[in-house]
Amino acid sequence: MPTSNDPSATPAWPLGRPADTPAPGLLEALRRCALCQHPVVLTAQPDARCPACHSPLAALPGHDVAGHDVLSRRGAVRRDQSHVALIHVGWPSLPVAVRWRDLSLTGLSLYVPLPVPDGQRLRLIDSAIDGVAEVVRCRPQGRVQVLHARLLTAQLLQATGVFISTSA
Repeated sequence: MPTSNDPSATPAWPLGRPADTPAPGLLEALRRCALCQHPVVLTAQPDARCPACHSPLAALPGHDVAGHDVLSRRGAVRRDQSHVALIHVGWPSLPVAVRWRDLSLTGLSLYVPLPVPDGQRLRLIDSAIDGVAEVVRCRPQGRVQVLHARLLTAQLLQATGVFISTSA
């Protein structure tokens, strides 16, 4: 039986809390990075990143009007099928070059060189968007695979807006 001088008798949390019960004020640290599962602090900052893998932590706008302004047909985040991006399949991993197929509010589609299992998390790095997605389907198409994934978090790296041309 441990004595009062025994270090193992010292509780893991102040005030004698069990080790699996967080102290008040620490609940915000219980969120985990979508890619590497590192504990992160909840924040309202749109540019917040995981301290371990540097993945963005912010979710994209939802299916509301503001969200459609960002990634809709009129939004600036557009990619054609010849545009190349990089993905990290899991973390840590080496980057793999991929080609865009489609991008929307709910997800993305890419041409990838090798199959990726359903449920696998990946980080997408592009000049316009940096994000974490979860693979929902990957199927062969000729010499490549077509990967479909839902976006979990993302940071838009290019300003969006409307271009207006006027003439005199």
